[in-house]
Amino acid sequence: MSDLPEISVPKDGKSWVQVKARLSFTCAYEKDRIPPRDPEADQLYLYARWLRKKNLLPEDPAQYPPMERLLRIATAYGHDKANLELRSLLGEGNATSDNREEEIYQLTQDLIRQGIPGGYYDMARMLEQGYGVKEDDELALKYYRKAADLGNPEAQYVVGDKLVRQTGHLDIQNIGMEMYHCAAEQGHGQAALEYAIHQQALKNYDEALKIFQLGAKAGNETAAFALEKGFNGPQLNDELEYLGQTKDPERVRRYRLIGEMLSGYSYLKPQVPEIDRIVPLPPAKLPAWNGKLEWQEAWEANQPPPLPSEARIVAMAKAKGLDPATGRPLPK
Repeated sequence: MSDLPEISVPKDGKSWVQVKARLSFTCAYEKDRIPPRDPEADQLYLYARWLRKKNLLPEDPAQYPPMERLLRIATAYGHDKANLELRSLLGEGNATSDNREEEIYQLTQDLIRQGIPGGYYDMARMLEQGYGVKEDDELALKYYRKAADLGNPEAQYVVGDKLVRQTGHLDIQNIGMEMYHCAAEQGHGQAALEYAIHQQALKNYDEALKIFQLGAKAGNETAAFALEKGFNGPQLNDELEYLGQTKDPERVRRYRLIGEMLSGYSYLKPQVPEIDRIVPLPPAKLPAWNGKLEWQEAWEANQPPPLPSEARIVAMAKAKGLDPATGRPLPK
């Protein structure tokens, strides 16, 4: 693709000014590129995702066909997240396909045709691994950068990591940090963690606190642990834990509970969207809190999300030329 940007960095060190200009980055959010999702397709996706999470421990193979059916129908309506989840099932061998690799490739191309940033990111991974396409690391880098520029947080983290590792070239590393920051703002927990650690090392404690908080909100247990330690009164010379804060036992307790939940359910990728209401950063005072976390309560309640009627699901499948029983394409 002619519009794919370069990302390679010269080895000779002769053209870093030009490289800096070429690698410059403007933060973009993926949500601004996602077309409106069909509400009924979204219900199918959310129900299939609920089924899948409930099927992790223990695993019941009989649950995969219902997931596949709903995801295939939702994908036919252009639902980007259903597309990703369907490809995940296909890649694991938990969905039926006549040509698994080709179907995954075509589904990825569908997202790219829609201009969805995640499609470029997934294509980069396929090129990197040689899955369904010829392995091509250089082209993979271009797809990663395209995805990052369009706003995909996973790609922003990947490209940012490559740039941060260019030791001896601070300007290039700073571009990588900008990518970390942009990804962190979009809920990428690992990007938030690494950016916050960098700010902590620079003694930019207010910024470090803010981004550690974003990391914990996104579900990064290490970020929650860093905040727990930072409010536990570490000494000024403790570079690993000091965050410029006085000891606050109640904040320590709350961050500990958050971190324990994130760690205990890590395989389900929990998040804490309400963290700023539970433990707002100073100078805000702590509100009363009953010790409950929304994600954990919803998980334990085990309430399935709403689903269109069976008659409506059948009609949705038929409208897209799909077998209503399986969600797979009808023979032509």
